Amino acid sequence: MTASVFAVAQGNVSYGNFKLVDQEIIYQKIFIQDSASAGKLAEYYKTLPYLSNVQQTGDEITFDLNDLVIDYKKFQFTQVGTPSIIQTGKYSGKAMVGVKDGKYRITLNTILLTGDIGYKKITAKENLTSFAAKNNGTILAQDWCRPNMLGLLDQSFTDKLQFVEKAKKKKDDNDW
Repeated sequence: MTASVFAVAQGNVSYGNFKLVDQEIIYQKIFIQDSASAGKLAEYYKTLPYLSNVQQTGDEITFDLNDLVIDYKKFQFTQVGTPSIIQTGKYSGKAMVGVKDGKYRITLNTILLTGDIGYKKITAKENLTSFAAKNNGTILAQDWCRPNMLGLLDQSFTDKLQFVEKAKKKKDDNDW
């Protein structure tokens, strides 16, 4: 019984693909995809309107995520069931993608947000860690550790940053 009480008192340091590292919330996810290469990923990321400064150096790609709006309806959440900071928020950050052996890992840090958090309108970009973590960034705030908070951010970041290879067009009989 004591162990479970301690675990609750200690708090979460991760939720989904979010975790606290050096007192900062980061998003980090590994994708398994044999066809992924640093070159293909860099070219793909350059086509996305919410990314900028896409740079490739060897097997690493870096870019900026700019003012991403969360499409909560896409993930079957209602307006009533979605907190205002997720509905009104715009999320930005610095990303690093490492590629090796049929997989790639995205790390998004310096995650900033603007929006309406209910008790405050955030008009200048502020760090997500100051809202979603407590005790100087050593534990996640429990009110953010929910499917409609960090869970929705997790789904949206995954959806928007996952490499989608374009299907090869099949030549039809008229294209010979």
